[in-house]
Amino acid sequence: MIRTKSKSEFYKSFFAALSQQGIEVRRSTSADYLADLYLKGQIIAFYTRMDSIERNPFVTVPDRLMSSISDLARKTALQLGVCTEKPYTDKDEKITNGVYKLSEYGDVILACKHHPLFEYVFSTYRLAPENGIPVQRQYFYDRNEAMENFAVRSGLVDGKKLFSENELILIHDEMVKFLISPNDKTMDQFEQVQILIDRLEELLPELKDREIQLNYEQEFSHDFDGNSETLEITEEGR
Repeated sequence: MIRTKSKSEFYKSFFAALSQQGIEVRRSTSADYLADLYLKGQIIAFYTRMDSIERNPFVTVPDRLMSSISDLARKTALQLGVCTEKPYTDKDEKITNGVYKLSEYGDVILACKHHPLFEYVFSTYRLAPENGIPVQRQYFYDRNEAMENFAVRSGLVDGKKLFSENELILIHDEMVKFLISPNDKTMDQFEQVQILIDRLEELLPELKDREIQLNYEQEFSHDFDGNSETLEITEEGR
C-alpha cells in the first residue's frame, strides 16, 4: 500500500480518477477553491482548499453524482493509506478546534485531528517560549512518520544517528538544488522541501553557514551561444 506523505499525492490520484470517470478537473479561478469540476462543459462542483467538495448551486447536479464523487475521494484516500484507526480518546487533552494532544516532550507537541476525508491528520509543532503559541507546525498523513518526526524534534531520538554526516550534507545539497532550480514545482512541493531543509539544519546546524558548490549546468547555466558554465552559490544566496 502506498502511504501518502502530502496532499499533493492525493490530489494527483483523485483528479486522475475523476478524469477516468469523464469529469474534467481545472485549476479554479477563485481563491476559495483549489479546483473546479466540469461535466459536459458545465461546472458541477468545487474542490475547496479545506478538502471538501461543494455542489455548484447554479446548475442541476444529481445527488447520486455528488455522492459518487465523494465516494471516489474517500476511496482514493483509503487506497493511499490514510490512518483510519482513531489515535486518541476522550481522556486525551483537547486543545482547540477539535485538535487532541497525543504527546508532549520539552517544547514539542504531537497532536491529531479528525478530518472528514483523510480521517486522522497528525501534526508536530513547537511552543514559542515567550507566549506558548504553536510555531513551525508540520502535518503528516501517516502515523509512523508523525511519531518519528516528534521523536527527532523533541530530542527523544538523535536524528543525526539515522544518517551519517556525509549523507546529511548530500541530502541537503540536493534539496537546496531542487528549491532554487527553475523547474516547475507546486507550492506543496516547495513547502515540503523547505521543511526538509529546516529539519536537516536542525540536525546539523553547520549546514546553515557553510559554503556549497553545486553544478547547475543542465538546469539554467546556458549562455546565448549554447555554451554552459558552472554556477557556484552559497547558502546565503538561496
